[in-house]
Amino acid sequence: MPITRMRMRPWLEMQINSNQIPGLIWINKEEMIFQIPWKHAAKHGWDINKDACLFRSWAIHT
Repeated sequence: MPITRMRMRPWLEMQINSNQIPGLIWINKEEMIFQIPWKHAAKHGWDINKDACLFRSWAIHT
């Protein structure tokens, strides 16, 4: 039996509403505009656990 997973948009909305990922916020919820935290991995001080947690969570989900 295949495993069903949430599609990206509903999953992302759930993450925004959970307030568990720092910097992932609604800019305008009525217009469905949001902000995703982004720090380039080449930047000094980049930490996979802090700066890539949204992307890691999506990878685990899928």
